[in-house]
Amino acid sequence: MLNVKNGTDTMCEIGAEGAQAMDNTGLRHYRDKLLKRREQILAAIRHLEKESQEVTGKRHLDWVDQAADENEIRLLDRLNEGYLTELGRIEMAQRRALSGSYGLCLGCHRPIEPARLEASPETEFCLECQDLRERFERAV
Repeated sequence: MLNVKNGTDTMCEIGAEGAQAMDNTGLRHYRDKLLKRREQILAAIRHLEKESQEVTGKRHLDWVDQAADENEIRLLDRLNEGYLTELGRIEMAQRRALSGSYGLCLGCHRPIEPARLEASPETEFCLECQDLRERFERAV
């Protein structure tokens, strides 16, 4: 394997297939970011659950108050769904880190741009592949 700079200060190794595997320092940095975000999401989910229980526990005779509570519960449920989706993406990224494929695009198997990983460490695709996916989804 050959060690090279990948356009940043992070060293990568180029294997036989040409794909770059992230070095331990870079991998540790992103794993820490993923763990921190996971903890934040779990705290937010616990808070949403508590809020939902409080709203569900209210009993109103006024139909306007009941409607407001139902809307609040729907909003809390949608927020929870979004957090659960993000949590799933983080867990998949953690599995990729364990398998040695973290930082490689699932579409083209090239390294994901470091700035993209820094902004969203759970990202699965490089900018080019993500753009293709979004254009395809809009076309369908």
